[in-house]
Amino acid sequence: MRINAKDPRPIFKQIGDHIRHDIEHGALPSGTAISSEREYAEQLKVSRMTVRAAINELVQEGMLLRRPGRATTVANGKINKNAIGFMSFTEDMQSRGMKAASQLLNFREETADAAVAGQLGLSTGARVFVIERVRFANSEPMAVESIYLPHSRFAGLVKFDLSKHSLYQLMEQEFHTRPTTADESIEAVQLTTAEARLLSVRSGSPALLARRVTRDEEGRVIEVAKAIYRGDRYRMVFMRQR
Repeated sequence: MRINAKDPRPIFKQIGDHIRHDIEHGALPSGTAISSEREYAEQLKVSRMTVRAAINELVQEGMLLRRPGRATTVANGKINKNAIGFMSFTEDMQSRGMKAASQLLNFREETADAAVAGQLGLSTGARVFVIERVRFANSEPMAVESIYLPHSRFAGLVKFDLSKHSLYQLMEQEFHTRPTTADESIEAVQLTTAEARLLSVRSGSPALLARRVTRDEEGRVIEVAKAIYRGDRYRMVFMRQR
């Protein structure tokens, strides 16, 4: 890597483009630790601040992954979240050859407020289950989800460890309920401090907020869910047909 004094691009842009080229052409595979800021600065005879600006830009693009106390590494490619069709997180990761896992943050029973009850087709005051989990792929945190389920339909769910089971698989195998269709909306958001901590990224980082209402084969609502996906690890993919 060399700095070209005649190149009109700022020096930090030149450094960033060099690293980006190495990533895109396989010289720096996913998971590889890049040189430190000090090493780049000494090699290129530039300030560490200049190197840091280049690396920060690549982190924001999702090409590099920075974690406190660890070397900066090349991130895995972004995961496409299809806007047509849906499957459970576990099924989605398995289809990509990745190992899905969950950290159960909360599993409780509560009285549904008017909004949740209305979405689930329940009377205000009906009992619901609330499930909050962090979802992982290959040990990397990918999403934080909050799920509401009608208690009357899934009362036996308390017997299962939801950190080890796919919820949709339990619905089908234990409750004879098949998630069939879902209405989902997606919007861009910034992570709160609490969300960012769970996902091992900086507060204010970009994310995708997905809200989903899932129905069974008879059209009855069985789930209301909200999931926040890391913006540096997900992209939306839309299919259009005329």
